[in-house]
Amino acid sequence: MTITAAIVLYSITWFMTLFCVLPFRTRSQDEANQIEPGTPPGAPAEEVMKRKAWITTLIATPIWALIA
Repeated sequence: MTITAAIVLYSITWFMTLFCVLPFRTRSQDEANQIEPGTPPGAPAEEVMKRKAWITTLIATPIWALIA
């Protein structure tokens, strides 16, 4: 496998894992009773992307290693 193929495979694996991780433990503004004006009630109540990115990396790296 070339280095380019490995990077592309890791990117695809990482983003697919991110889309699976995103809905877990997400509280909407409606559930938190903190609806910001001009936003839908189903929007996330707090910013958690940094934590989700780390979780995604921890899950995607072994998956990528198994595939590669």
